[in-house]
Amino acid sequence: MFNLISANRLKNTKKTAIWGDIFFLLVISFSSFSAISQEEQGPHIPLEKNLNPNWVESLFEKGKQKVYSGDELKYIAIPCGGIGSGQVNVTGDGRLAFTESVYNLQQQPNSGHGLSTGYNYLHPEEPQSKVENTFTIRIEQANGISEELKLDKDDFDDIQFIGEYPIAQVNYRKKSDRLPIEISSEVFSPFVPLSVRSSANPVTIVKYKITNTSKKKIDVSIIGELKNIAFPQPSKVKQVNTALRSKGVSGISFEMQPMSNDSVLAKHPQLGGFSLSVLNQKADLLVNANEKDSKKKRSSSEEPISGSVGSTVSLRSGQTKEITFLVSWYFPNYYENGKRYKDAMAEAPGWVGHIYNNWYANSFDVTKYVASNFNKLYADTKLFRDTYNDNTLPYWLANRITMPVSTLAAGNIAIWKNGRMYGYEGIGFCQGTCGHVYNFVAAISKLFPELERSVRLLQDFNSTEKYSGFSPSGRINFRGYGVNKPEVPHSYASDAQSGYVLKAYREHLNSPNNEFLDTVWEKVKMAIGYHIFKDGAEIGLEPNGVLEGEQTFWDPMWYGPNPYNNTLYLAALRAAEEMAKVKGEPELASRYHKLFESGQKFMNEEMWNGEFYIHLYPVGLNGNVGIKNGFKLPSEIDDNAQSYIKAFNEGRSGYFPGTACDAQQLFGQNWANQLGLGYILSPEKSKIAAKSIFKYNWTPDIATIYDFEKPNARVLAAKGEAAMINGGWTKEKPKPFENTHDKTNVWTGLEYEAACDMINEELLEEAIVAIRSIDDRYNGAKRNPWNEVEGSSHYSRAMHSWNVLLSLSGFTYDGPQGIIGFQPRLNPENFKSFFSTAEGWGSLKQVRNGKIQTNTLILTYGKLTLNAVHFNIVEGKEVNGVLVKLNGKTIKSSYEQQANTVFISLNGPLVMNVNDTLNVDLK
Repeated sequence: MFNLISANRLKNTKKTAIWGDIFFLLVISFSSFSAISQEEQGPHIPLEKNLNPNWVESLFEKGKQKVYSGDELKYIAIPCGGIGSGQVNVTGDGRLAFTESVYNLQQQPNSGHGLSTGYNYLHPEEPQSKVENTFTIRIEQANGISEELKLDKDDFDDIQFIGEYPIAQVNYRKKSDRLPIEISSEVFSPFVPLSVRSSANPVTIVKYKITNTSKKKIDVSIIGELKNIAFPQPSKVKQVNTALRSKGVSGISFEMQPMSNDSVLAKHPQLGGFSLSVLNQKADLLVNANEKDSKKKRSSSEEPISGSVGSTVSLRSGQTKEITFLVSWYFPNYYENGKRYKDAMAEAPGWVGHIYNNWYANSFDVTKYVASNFNKLYADTKLFRDTYNDNTLPYWLANRITMPVSTLAAGNIAIWKNGRMYGYEGIGFCQGTCGHVYNFVAAISKLFPELERSVRLLQDFNSTEKYSGFSPSGRINFRGYGVNKPEVPHSYASDAQSGYVLKAYREHLNSPNNEFLDTVWEKVKMAIGYHIFKDGAEIGLEPNGVLEGEQTFWDPMWYGPNPYNNTLYLAALRAAEEMAKVKGEPELASRYHKLFESGQKFMNEEMWNGEFYIHLYPVGLNGNVGIKNGFKLPSEIDDNAQSYIKAFNEGRSGYFPGTACDAQQLFGQNWANQLGLGYILSPEKSKIAAKSIFKYNWTPDIATIYDFEKPNARVLAAKGEAAMINGGWTKEKPKPFENTHDKTNVWTGLEYEAACDMINEELLEEAIVAIRSIDDRYNGAKRNPWNEVEGSSHYSRAMHSWNVLLSLSGFTYDGPQGIIGFQPRLNPENFKSFFSTAEGWGSLKQVRNGKIQTNTLILTYGKLTLNAVHFNIVEGKEVNGVLVKLNGKTIKSSYEQQANTVFISLNGPLVMNVNDTLNVDLK
């Protein structure tokens, strides 16, 4: 393998490469590693990556803000509505593209091309709106010249687009025909981490900024036009447009008025409407755009009617003013009926509503709330964007981390009226806030912890709500239904079962006190207990910390100890141990720990092949295992028995060793890092395994695999593109008994996770290269950067990207104990990044200057209660003193050093509020 540039040299060498001169991946020469041809050898991951060192080094440059233009605008569509409120996109040329999820119709997976096809990857769609709307600018100059232009690519041919979620900026420019103004827009919905109330409003804001660049006064008007959707049964409703004004805002509501008191009609999912408004109480309103009667207050018809809202500003030479539009909607009758599974349909809750039903009675209510609170909502949204982007990360990397977070505002996420978040895996694809997919979703727990707690309380550890998953045995049905049906396909998933325990501990740590844990603890004990039952007891064996039986590998089932499931199980045992300690049950904690130690020993001794952890396949199951979701044909049983007896008589092991390098073999270790549990595997082996994942699973051109072996169900990388596959066989071909299902697939959520494993083991270059391959595949010119595709568009698993930030900063947090810690891994000499806690968020800055390391916490939102902090220092350094100051005032503290970590105890709870700064000097 090509020797990548030393991380230390990258950290300490001043970068001079120019972004415009980035080198692309070189074409690899296969003859350099094999005497036989590729055709003879078949699909493989090249060990020699042949990466240009200048290109690799450029990935670590800070770089400039990305400005999309030209062909890069074609596919851009950033979700810009409230989270869980239905998907509205802002396109590359600034148009608003409403999807049918806004009015409670489910968007079709892969744009109607079926489940699991990955169609939208190879055939990215250009965004189209299901709701008619336009924005137009009219410019009237003092000399009488008047010009009217649509604010999109039709009339502006040199548009620039900047996307920093949650705000998109569009600069409207023309190559010729110089205009007397400059105009840009900011498009967003209020997005304030830790505040669902601020972030789940059904509204999109378009904030235009106009500057007079001429030498004379001009008048500029912006006119928005919109039309409600057609009701499926038009004779049963009247379409009514009404001019409305409230403090600081004017607009038109486009509502449906039922023609009867029919209760069924009142609950129709498409019954509702929109409001188009502008922050100007004296704006021009046309309730019927065709009649041009500005005095008319109301217009009605059986069919939807277009209405328009306009606002005018006068600008002196050089003067800048803003015109801000609000597009709000209200369709209260959201249903969850279950679309794919028979049992799910039978148990579906039906009408669940939206959380916004609790706050509003119609679309103009939304407008009034947002208008009344606009300054704070806008300021807090900008505060998050600016706080996050004030970092030392490479710009492209920082932006890539937030791009999948926009999935919260996509059509596969809903927040029900009762406050419960409910997620599909992707657009129209597989319901149930799926346990094993959402094991990868890191962003929601850190930005909106109450939403993750709602899933734990109303689905995972609940047996009474509609679509709840907790059975009396402790088994949790991973799609949240069929509680008392152990026979249904989704009754048990081993990876999900581990995840429920891990997520329970995560939600506890992300809480300000023990209240959440107190609520779920008895059921958590049942959940880990059921897992332990599966660890041998089910078949009459003493549990030993190793899962040997039937287990999930994403969807299909397989058998035998494997690192993916077993590291999750080990991490779950450790999490259960820590929760038992919190709950005052030390003997139970000890029992969990003994099982953990046994499983840890087995993994490190029996499942390690010298380069990575392997799957051990039971000899007695050497049949057509896994193809039929884990169930064996009766005819296979005798074959399996003969295989086992032969192995036994010959004195061979009861396991066939697998030969695949699984990209997720350290997933449980990743979870342990997130939760501050330390190493659950050998530190030395973990580092070697992380290096092997890059070596055996990442290819600079997916053609080295896809020219010979198509992936299961879907193609999610194109020839010439770099990618990481889920499982790699470089040394030899898979054995007949091995699990090959989904191994050659490319799932960005797994790529992010494997990159985190590399970051955690200080393999920064490998990690950054792996993440950059995602960014290059979703670069604007090829496909939408804000839509990572797997089973369908906006796949939830991609929200693991947020864990890249957690890994780079080495962030750990225990809210109830008031403990926060950091271990920056990228440029630790000068590092700054965003962090969030149970009740506040802000920035960490770390600077190493000579013999002193200074860590600074700046709180920009909410509050943060601390009893202790800990930081890592330069290896080998001995700390001789610690000085802690809050806003310049010395705080009493004590410290203890363990290896490279310094633990600092504060004198009593310290409460940080907005704009407070905590400085810690390590001398």
